[in-house]
Amino acid sequence: MRFTARLSTLYLILLSSRSSATEETQFEQRCSDLTDSFNAVDTDILLAEYVAQGTNITFPEPVANRCLKFAISLADMCRLRLNVTTSSTSSVIVEVFMPTNWESKGERFLMTGNGGLGGCIQYNDMTYGTSLGFAVVGHNNGHAGDTGLPFFNRPEVVKDYAWRALHTAGKIGKSAVSHFYSSLINKSYYIGCSSGGRQGLKAAQEFPDEYDGIVSAAPAVNFHAVVAAGSNMFKITGPPGSATHLNRDQWIAVHQMVVGQCDGIDGVLDNVIEDPMKCQPRPEELLCGPGQTWTSHQCLTAAQVLTVRKIYSPVYGNDGKFISPRLNPITKEFVGYLFMYGGVPGYIGDEWYKYALYNDPTWSIQNDFNWDVVDHDFQQDLFGVGTEKTDLTDAKNNNTRILMYHGLADCMITSENSYDYYEGVSRDMGLPSSQLDDFYRFFPVAGLDHCTSGDGAWFVGGSNQYTTAGALNIDPADSVLMTMVKWVEQGIAPDTLTGRKLVGGVVTGEKAHCRHPLKTTYKGVGDPNLASSWECRTA
Repeated sequence: MRFTARLSTLYLILLSSRSSATEETQFEQRCSDLTDSFNAVDTDILLAEYVAQGTNITFPEPVANRCLKFAISLADMCRLRLNVTTSSTSSVIVEVFMPTNWESKGERFLMTGNGGLGGCIQYNDMTYGTSLGFAVVGHNNGHAGDTGLPFFNRPEVVKDYAWRALHTAGKIGKSAVSHFYSSLINKSYYIGCSSGGRQGLKAAQEFPDEYDGIVSAAPAVNFHAVVAAGSNMFKITGPPGSATHLNRDQWIAVHQMVVGQCDGIDGVLDNVIEDPMKCQPRPEELLCGPGQTWTSHQCLTAAQVLTVRKIYSPVYGNDGKFISPRLNPITKEFVGYLFMYGGVPGYIGDEWYKYALYNDPTWSIQNDFNWDVVDHDFQQDLFGVGTEKTDLTDAKNNNTRILMYHGLADCMITSENSYDYYEGVSRDMGLPSSQLDDFYRFFPVAGLDHCTSGDGAWFVGGSNQYTTAGALNIDPADSVLMTMVKWVEQGIAPDTLTGRKLVGGVVTGEKAHCRHPLKTTYKGVGDPNLASSWECRTA
C-alpha cells in the first residue's frame, strides 16, 4: 500500500510538472503568435516575445533622449510592442507587459503615465506592476524622448501629448490584453506622477469610464501655470554672475535657513516640515552686514535675499493676475537646484513655448519670456493640455476612485498646486470633503520631494519610486497602488497613506500620512520614526 501510494504521489508530481511545462510552452507560443493573431486598426506589431523573470530588457531608445534604456523583468511575461497611428502625421509607441500569473492575481489592468515633456515610457513602473500580477501598459505619449522638438510644426503630436496618446494606448492595450488571455479584464487602474499625474486627472476629467481607480501623484494640472512658474524662476534668479543669482552652496544655506526657522513648528526636529503652509521663511536672516561677503561670513547680498523672497512668494502676471502658488519652502534635492535655479532656463518651459506654442526655434525664455507669453498660452490651451477642469461629476457617477498625493518638499511642482485643485473640485461640485471622500481623496506627504526621495517617510510605493535601493524588499500590501485596489475591490477607503523613510536601502522610519483636510500631527511623545507617534487631527 505504501509503495502504491508513493507511486501515485510521484505520478501526480510528474503530471503536475508536465502540465506546468506545457502551460509555459503554450504561453510562450501564444505570445509569439501575437504577430499574426492580434489585429487592430492602424496598428503595427513591432515585437512579440516571451521574457523570463530576471531578464535585462533593452529598449530601442536613442542615446541622447534621456529615456530609460533597459530594465530588469520582475516576472515571466509576454512583451508586446506596437506602433499605433493617431493621424497622418503622428503615432504612439505602446508597450504591453502581460505576466503568466494574470488570471490568478485578479485579472487587473494597469496603465502607467509619463513625465516631463512625455516621450519616455516608464518601464520601471511597468515591470513593478507585472510583479504584482497586473497586465501593464506604457506608451511614449506620441513622440520619442523627453523633449519638445517633435512638437515643432506638428500639432497632432501636441494633441497626442495633451491626451490622445493616453486614450489610444488605453484602448489598444486593453484590446491586446483581452485578446491574449481570451478573458475580460476585471478592473482597470492608472498610476503616474508629475506629467503622469496630470494625465491621470485628465482621464478622470474626460474619460473616467476607462479606469476603476486612478493614482495621481504631484500632478502638473493647471499646466500653463506650472510651465510659467518654472520659466519665471530663471527671470528671478538670472544667470551665473548676475547680482540676483545664488550658487549651489548658497542654496544649501537657504535650505538650512528654512529648516532652522520652520522645522520645529510640527514639534519634531527631523528636517521635515509637516505643514509647509505654516512656514513663512524670512531670508533676511542671511543678509550680509556692512563689509561682509559670502566668502567671509556665508551671507547674501540684498539682491540675493530678494531673489529668495520672490521664489517663496506666489506668482502674479499681467494686471496682478494670480498665476501660481509659491514654491515649497523646503526643497533640498539638487535635481531641483539644477532644474530650477542652475542659471539656465528649464527645458520644459523653453521647449514648450518654442516648439508647441510658437513654432519658432529662435524663441527663448532668456530673451522672449514675459507675462504676455503666459496669457497667450492660457488662451490657446492647446488641445486642453491645461487639465484645469474641476467638475469631476462623470468620474463620481462612474464610481471611479481617485487617489491624489503630493510631496510637501516638491522642488519642481509646488504642492500648493494640488491643494488648489482639490479645493477647486470641492467648490465646483458643491461637495464638502466628507462627501468628496466617497470617490476622491488627497494625501499630502511630508518629506517627499518630486515623485521620489526626500528626508521624510517619502516611500509610498508610487510611480518612479521602485528604482530606489531596498524598495523592492518592502511588502507592497500597503503601497499606494494596492491601497487603491482595496478601495476599488473591497470598498476599504484609505484614511491614511503609509510612508517609509528609506536610507541606504534600509527603512528607518514610518508614518501614516493623513488625508486632507486632516493634519498628520505628532502626539508629543514617542519615537517620531514610529507611525504610532502620529495621529490625524482636524487642525
